[in-house]
Amino acid sequence: MSDAERHRMPVATRPQPTRREQEPSGAERARTMLEFGSSVVLDVPGIDLLNRPGIPPLVRCAALPDGALAVLVESSSPLCRIAALSRDELLTADLEAVDVAPIALPHRIRGRLTAQGRLSALPTAGPELIDGLFPWRGTGDHTLLRLDLDHLAVEDLWGTECCIDPAAFVAAAPDPIAADEAPMLQHLAASHSGQLYLLGRRALEHPSGRDAWQEPVHSLSEVRPVSLDRYGLRVRLLSRTRTLDARFDFDHPVTGSDQLPDAMHRIFGHLYPARREPGHD
Repeated sequence: MSDAERHRMPVATRPQPTRREQEPSGAERARTMLEFGSSVVLDVPGIDLLNRPGIPPLVRCAALPDGALAVLVESSSPLCRIAALSRDELLTADLEAVDVAPIALPHRIRGRLTAQGRLSALPTAGPELIDGLFPWRGTGDHTLLRLDLDHLAVEDLWGTECCIDPAAFVAAAPDPIAADEAPMLQHLAASHSGQLYLLGRRALEHPSGRDAWQEPVHSLSEVRPVSLDRYGLRVRLLSRTRTLDARFDFDHPVTGSDQLPDAMHRIFGHLYPARREPGHD
C-alpha cells in the first residue's frame, strides 16, 4: 500500500459510546497528534513543489506561545524557498497529521488532524530555538517556518472536533505519556497476548459489550492494544467477522510515565480473583 493510499484510509470506527467523567479535550488531542503523530505533511495549494513528486513534504511541528505552529523542514525543501520568496504576500498552506497505531491491526489509522493557515519564514529562528523545540530531530540542516492557524480540526478514536479554539490550543498540553506509548503497546502485543485476551473477555461480560458484539463470546479470536493515554488503555477485539473497541480506564489519570507500571498493574490485576491469605476464612 502506498503512502497516498494509507492517508486516504478512514479513521477506525469509534467504540460504542460510553459516558466517562474524564477524557482529553480536542485541543489536547490536537497538540498530541501534532507533536507525536506518525506523519505530518505540509502543502501549499496552487504552487508546484518540484512538479509534486508524490505526497507533500513531511515536516514536524511544535506549538509557539502565541498559538502559531513552528514547522521544522529540511533546509533543502522547496517550502523554504517558497516561504522566503513570498515575503509579505499571503501564502495559504494546508497541514495534515495522521496517527497510526504502532502495531499491526485492522483499521490501523487512529486519527487525522487537518489545519489551514498562513505560512511564512521565521527569520529569527536560530539554532537555540530549533534545539529547544525539536531536540530529537534527524541529522542535516533544518529551517523553521511559521504557520499562523486559521482553522484546526481533529477526528480520532474519541470523536470529532471540527473547530478547535485557538486559545484552548495554546493552553493545552500533549498527553504526558505520548512519547512512551508506542514501546508500551508493542510490549503488550508481544508479551501479554493472554492477558489482553482476558481483558477482551471481560469487556464482553459487560451488557454494553454483549450488545455491541452480537456474537457468542467464544467467537473472540484475538485482542490487540490500540492506544494508551493518561486516562487508560484501549484494546481492539477481533473475530472472523467483527471488530469492536473497548476502553479500560485507570483508577486515576497518570501524570507521567513513571506512574504507568502501577496503573497498568491495576488494570490487569482486576482480571484475577484476590488471593486469600493463609489462616483467613
